[in-house]
Amino acid sequence: MNITSDRSRLQEFADWIKPKADVHIEDIANCSYIGYEENNKIVGCILFSDYDANNIYIHIAFDTPRCVSRKYIKFMFDYIFNQIKCNRATAQCDDTNARIKKLVEGVGFVREGTMRHMAGNNDLAVYGMLKEECKWV
Repeated sequence: MNITSDRSRLQEFADWIKPKADVHIEDIANCSYIGYEENNKIVGCILFSDYDANNIYIHIAFDTPRCVSRKYIKFMFDYIFNQIKCNRATAQCDDTNARIKKLVEGVGFVREGTMRHMAGNNDLAVYGMLKEECKWV
Protein backbone atom coordinates (compact mmCIF):
# COMPACT_ATOMS: atom_id res chain seq x y z
CA MET A 1 0.00 0.00 0.00
CA ASN A 2 1.26 3.47 -0.86
CA ILE A 3 0.67 6.55 1.30
CA THR A 4 0.50 10.07 -0.09
CA SER A 5 -0.21 13.57 1.15
CA ASP A 6 0.83 15.35 -2.06
CA ARG A 7 -0.98 18.72 -2.14
CA SER A 8 -1.45 18.44 -5.90
CA ARG A 9 -3.75 15.43 -5.31
CA LEU A 10 -5.83 16.93 -2.49
CA GLN A 11 -8.90 17.51 -4.68
CA GLU A 12 -8.77 13.94 -6.01
CA PHE A 13 -8.75 12.46 -2.52
CA ALA A 14 -11.34 14.97 -1.27
CA ASP A 15 -13.68 13.99 -4.10
CA TRP A 16 -13.19 10.32 -3.18
CA ILE A 17 -13.90 10.74 0.54
CA LYS A 18 -16.78 13.25 0.38
CA PRO A 19 -19.59 10.80 -0.47
CA LYS A 20 -18.14 8.00 1.65
CA ALA A 21 -17.74 10.03 4.85
CA ASP A 22 -20.56 12.52 4.17
CA VAL A 23 -18.03 15.36 4.20
CA HIS A 24 -19.36 18.89 3.60
CA ILE A 25 -16.39 21.22 3.30
CA GLU A 26 -16.59 24.52 1.46
CA ASP A 27 -12.88 25.38 1.23
CA ILE A 28 -10.94 22.22 0.45
CA ALA A 29 -7.75 24.28 -0.09
CA ASN A 30 -7.38 24.65 3.70
CA CYS A 31 -7.52 20.90 4.27
CA SER A 32 -4.78 18.30 4.43
CA TYR A 33 -4.99 14.55 4.02
CA ILE A 34 -3.32 11.19 4.25
CA GLY A 35 -4.26 9.05 1.26
CA TYR A 36 -3.91 5.31 0.76
CA GLU A 37 -3.60 3.62 -2.63
CA GLU A 38 -3.21 0.10 -3.93
CA ASN A 39 -2.45 -0.55 -7.60
CA ASN A 40 -2.97 3.16 -8.38
CA LYS A 41 -6.49 3.05 -6.93
CA ILE A 42 -7.58 5.05 -3.87
CA VAL A 43 -8.57 2.70 -1.05
CA GLY A 44 -8.61 5.07 1.93
CA CYS A 45 -8.33 8.64 3.07
CA ILE A 46 -8.08 10.63 6.26
CA LEU A 47 -9.07 14.22 5.56
CA PHE A 48 -8.19 16.91 8.09
CA SER A 49 -10.26 20.10 8.12
CA ASP A 50 -11.09 23.20 10.14
CA TYR A 51 -7.70 23.42 11.83
CA ASP A 52 -7.64 26.36 14.27
CA ALA A 53 -4.28 25.79 16.05
CA ASN A 54 -6.08 24.02 18.91
CA ASN A 55 -8.41 21.53 17.23
CA ILE A 56 -8.66 19.71 13.92
CA TYR A 57 -11.56 17.71 12.47
CA ILE A 58 -10.88 14.23 11.13
CA HIS A 59 -12.91 12.57 8.36
CA ILE A 60 -12.12 8.90 7.66
CA ALA A 61 -13.16 6.48 4.92
CA PHE A 62 -11.54 3.31 3.67
CA ASP A 63 -12.31 0.37 1.41
CA THR A 64 -9.87 -2.00 3.09
CA PRO A 65 -9.13 -2.62 6.77
CA ARG A 66 -5.39 -2.50 5.95
CA CYS A 67 -5.73 1.30 6.13
CA VAL A 68 -6.40 0.98 9.85
CA SER A 69 -3.21 -0.76 10.91
CA ARG A 70 -1.33 0.38 14.01
CA LYS A 71 1.33 1.92 11.78
CA TYR A 72 -1.18 4.19 10.04
CA ILE A 73 -3.02 5.09 13.25
CA LYS A 74 0.29 6.19 14.81
CA PHE A 75 1.08 8.16 11.66
CA MET A 76 -2.29 9.98 11.89
CA PHE A 77 -1.91 10.91 15.56
CA ASP A 78 1.72 11.92 15.10
CA TYR A 79 0.57 14.35 12.42
CA ILE A 80 -2.21 15.76 14.64
CA PHE A 81 -0.43 16.05 17.96
CA ASN A 82 3.29 16.30 17.12
CA GLN A 83 3.60 17.83 13.66
CA ILE A 84 0.85 20.45 13.70
CA LYS A 85 0.69 20.63 17.51
CA CYS A 86 -3.07 20.35 18.07
CA ASN A 87 -4.36 19.99 21.61
CA ARG A 88 -7.41 18.03 20.50
CA ALA A 89 -8.95 16.22 17.55
CA THR A 90 -12.63 15.95 16.72
CA ALA A 91 -14.36 13.19 14.76
CA GLN A 92 -18.01 12.94 13.80
CA CYS A 93 -19.95 10.07 12.31
CA ASP A 94 -23.46 8.95 11.52
CA ASP A 95 -24.75 7.54 14.80
CA THR A 96 -26.13 4.50 12.95
CA ASN A 97 -22.72 3.52 11.54
CA ALA A 98 -21.60 0.89 14.06
CA ARG A 99 -18.41 0.06 12.10
CA ILE A 100 -16.95 3.55 12.17
CA LYS A 101 -18.09 4.18 15.76
CA LYS A 102 -16.24 1.01 16.82
CA LEU A 103 -13.13 2.22 15.01
CA VAL A 104 -13.26 5.74 16.47
CA GLU A 105 -13.85 4.48 20.00
CA GLY A 106 -11.27 1.71 19.56
CA VAL A 107 -8.44 4.17 18.85
CA GLY A 108 -9.34 6.18 21.94
CA PHE A 109 -11.82 8.90 21.01
CA VAL A 110 -14.37 9.77 23.70
CA ARG A 111 -17.99 10.31 22.76
CA GLU A 112 -18.88 13.88 23.66
CA GLY A 113 -22.41 14.17 22.40
CA THR A 114 -25.01 13.85 19.69
CA MET A 115 -26.17 16.34 17.11
CA ARG A 116 -29.73 15.40 16.28
CA HIS A 117 -30.69 14.94 12.62
CA MET A 118 -27.37 16.27 11.30
CA ALA A 119 -26.78 13.31 8.95
CA GLY A 120 -30.01 13.50 6.99
CA ASN A 121 -32.59 11.94 9.28
CA ASN A 122 -29.90 10.32 11.39
CA ASP A 123 -28.10 11.72 14.40
CA LEU A 124 -24.42 12.61 14.27
CA ALA A 125 -22.16 11.26 17.03
CA VAL A 126 -19.42 13.69 18.09
CA TYR A 127 -16.11 12.36 19.44
CA GLY A 128 -13.06 14.11 20.83
CA MET A 129 -9.54 13.22 21.85
CA LEU A 130 -7.17 15.40 23.86
CA LYS A 131 -3.45 15.16 23.29
CA GLU A 132 -2.84 13.91 26.84
CA GLU A 133 -5.39 11.11 26.28
CA CYS A 134 -3.73 9.81 23.11
CA LYS A 135 -1.97 6.49 23.63
CA TRP A 136 -0.50 6.56 20.10
CA VAL A 137 2.09 9.36 20.54
